[in-house]
Amino acid sequence: MKAKITRNGRLAYIETETGQKAVVPWENICNIIKRFGLIAEVIGNEKLDCINDSVKEGEVELDVEPEGYDEEES
Repeated sequence: MKAKITRNGRLAYIETETGQKAVVPWENICNIIKRFGLIAEVIGNEKLDCINDSVKEGEVELDVEPEGYDEEES
């Protein structure tokens, strides 16, 4: 779910694309983003390292088995 995040002092204001709103401590914002799977857009000059660590929208993670692997041989 997409969410806009604005920092005001030690608080983070979150508004989701569906209109839900929340106010949380800024130091907990990365935990909130991960916990609820938010695709965050930070308004203003703030930078969050946790946004760079998450998978960006449109990207897909795949688990690939090594070539030549056959379950029947195991």
